[in-house]
Amino acid sequence: MRRILAAAAATALAATLTACGPGSDDTAAPTDCTPTLGSSDLAEEGTLTIATNATLPPMQYVDESGKVVGMRVDLGKEIANRLCLRADFVNIEFDAQIPGVQSGRWDMIDTGMFYTPARAETISLVPYEVQAVSVSVPAGNPESISSVDDLAGKTIAVEAPGYEFDTLNALNETFSAAGKPTMNVQTFKTNADAYQALSAGQADGAAIVSSVTSFYQKDGRFETGVDGINNSPLALGFSQGSKTAVEVARVLTDMRADGYLPALFEEYGVDGYDGDISVSTGPLQP
Repeated sequence: MRRILAAAAATALAATLTACGPGSDDTAAPTDCTPTLGSSDLAEEGTLTIATNATLPPMQYVDESGKVVGMRVDLGKEIANRLCLRADFVNIEFDAQIPGVQSGRWDMIDTGMFYTPARAETISLVPYEVQAVSVSVPAGNPESISSVDDLAGKTIAVEAPGYEFDTLNALNETFSAAGKPTMNVQTFKTNADAYQALSAGQADGAAIVSSVTSFYQKDGRFETGVDGINNSPLALGFSQGSKTAVEVARVLTDMRADGYLPALFEEYGVDGYDGDISVSTGPLQP
């Protein structure tokens, strides 16, 4: 993990760039196997076109050479390889990803997208990873934020749209119902912008997925105030009824069985999803 974070730190400036269009990093398709997905299944024959939002180091970000890299990029490349396809990553802002996969512009969303029943009604989802929301605070924790209740009345910076933003809004509803002051939720285009606001004293905390806090806290300016908020699976996304979703679920199951997936998660300090890796279009079964 230290090796990964060191590499990401060297390219922090690139990682903060807003993803706004194709900035693809691709790989050649294997030549020793036959794809099970054809032209009718894919945006481009022979290619698994993958949308990601490369603003979340070390999970997915842009390195100093302009390539999209990170854990989820490694995962996407391995999926494509096992499907006998070339991987092609499209770096695009998050709010364009679901409309894009629905319209067939790309085949898969691989960006750390949280699984929600509402989202599963619009696209097919394949859960594979588990994350929670964490709130970083300035070093020394001057506001003594150590629990969810301590967030009431505080100013919290967050990238929007996204699960973290939705989580803060849901907490505000809880605070309001309990007669507590709500949070002032400040929204930003990227996580880097949210942390810049925290650094400048414009916010009391910054909300982000737990696996990414170590990147932004590496220089000692910030620490974790609250962790483990709204723990939930993350999923890869596909158009509804997609054969690609079925095939990706199959190879992910194989990757878990042969040890590739657990090893990748261990390298990046991520928890794997314990349930069946399968296509779902509704609430997950407990």
